[in-house]
Amino acid sequence: MAEQRKTEKTAAASVKAATRTAPRSTDGGTRKQRSRERYDERRQEVVDIAARVFADRGYHATSIDDLVQATGLQRGGLYHYMDGKKDLLIRIHERFIDPLLAEAQEIVARGEPPEATLRALAQALMHDIASYRDQVTVFLNEWRIIEHEPEWAAIRNARKAFETLVGDVLKRGQEEGVFAIKDRRIALLGFFGMFNYSYQWFKPGGRGKPEDIADQFCDIFLDGIRAD
Repeated sequence: MAEQRKTEKTAAASVKAATRTAPRSTDGGTRKQRSRERYDERRQEVVDIAARVFADRGYHATSIDDLVQATGLQRGGLYHYMDGKKDLLIRIHERFIDPLLAEAQEIVARGEPPEATLRALAQALMHDIASYRDQVTVFLNEWRIIEHEPEWAAIRNARKAFETLVGDVLKRGQEEGVFAIKDRRIALLGFFGMFNYSYQWFKPGGRGKPEDIADQFCDIFLDGIRAD
């Protein structure tokens, strides 16, 4: 009996120890997750601030001290969120291409008719340009600075993925007899040409809302490729 009671006490002690340690393990994981989320949020803020400064002053004219002043961080704190100015350009591109590509993939997955899909993609693109105007401005003006960096392949692939989604819609429209396109590549370049340079003149609260601009661009484009 004494041996049985001793075994039971040992087992009970093991259960209590496990009960005590489990929450600590969970809490530790939660703290790490929250810490990572705070880091990601702060880095995103740094990237957005850098985009605004680069857009206003130009990439080459902006010094690290300018970024320190704009972010309110010490120099060491700033480098906690970036590896250098070129790294910021890469993150600036991710800032606007990642949400655009995710939304575009969702739009295409709906399987709507080609014209409706193209209009939805146009809306997504114009809203992305309007929402991330500083980021788009900086990237389209300064992309040559990072085109020989190792990360350029990922940038090119992301942009190619979005371009392919739009191109596939045009191809599907051709196959279904909805679109009459002589050269799909030229049509694709024309589509992006209208949108990609709107950052130069679009202003929030200006003469056109993003959705209205996207609709007008689509009307012009579709009038040129719609089959009779």
